[in-house]
Amino acid sequence: MKRLARLGLAGTFAAFAALAVVMFTGSGAQAADPYSQVVDNSTQGRFTASGWKLSSYSTARYGPDYRYIEPNTVQKPAVYKMNVPRTGQYTVLVRFPSNAGYNAKTRYVVLTESGAQRKIVNQQKNGGKWVKLGVYRLTAGDKPVVRVAPASGAAGYIIADAVRIVEGDFTPNTGTSTGGTGSAGGTTSGGTTTALSGADVIREAKTWLGVPYSYGGTTRSGVDCSGLTQAVYRNLGIAIPRTAADQYNSGPGQQVSTSDRQRGYLIFGNAGGQGIQHVGILVGNGNMIHAPVPGTVVREEAVGSWYNVLGVKKILPA
Repeated sequence: MKRLARLGLAGTFAAFAALAVVMFTGSGAQAADPYSQVVDNSTQGRFTASGWKLSSYSTARYGPDYRYIEPNTVQKPAVYKMNVPRTGQYTVLVRFPSNAGYNAKTRYVVLTESGAQRKIVNQQKNGGKWVKLGVYRLTAGDKPVVRVAPASGAAGYIIADAVRIVEGDFTPNTGTSTGGTGSAGGTTSGGTTTALSGADVIREAKTWLGVPYSYGGTTRSGVDCSGLTQAVYRNLGIAIPRTAADQYNSGPGQQVSTSDRQRGYLIFGNAGGQGIQHVGILVGNGNMIHAPVPGTVVREEAVGSWYNVLGVKKILPA
């Protein structure tokens, strides 16, 4: 204080001003975080996706759930409304759960100052991470900024989960991952990728026990054998063909030995006649869950007591 007194009032003010410069703008200063906003599919008033279905299965999701749709040219895109505080450069990042049955060519559209710019993203990988689409010049306003197209040049569910914008050229400092074509992204604490397994298949299949058999059916009002297996995998976010023969001969997965009867694998055969006519889901102990014949319901019973085994297929690991 004696030293400050000798400086006088002007000198004292200068000393405090210098201290303030060191504290707030000089060495060791903490720069303000750039403007950032996250819009999730559950963010009220900021997300629309008419006709898209809702799922909360994957733990790699951002928030309580996410939307998905089979590729088509009829439905409208999922749209994210963002609040852009001022015109300038913004990094746009997207987040989604990933799965081998999801779409490898999902089309994201960013509405920039110069027009719509499209980015193709492989949603079969990098789930549970912020994937950097790029840096775009956005105009100020509270308006739609990102769309997810329902159309695609590939098969597999298209996912709409979360979008993030950050002012400036931003790259997450928690690591990078390959995102869309030529893109980089990064991991965040919003979730981690959890691989599906045969246990998940069985868990979902058991929720269908007691559903009546209905030839051509694919809903809980009634299913046939391949309608059941298709619905079970659909609810896990994996698209497989409609008929038993097609499920065995095409679509995701790997044909294995008929003796390799792991939990969650699909088992194919017939009860007489030629070729594959039936499919069930192996649950262990020699049993399967299936939709047998008209007049019955989805049930669990022994494989050997019902039909001739012609093939087994692994879609998810046991």
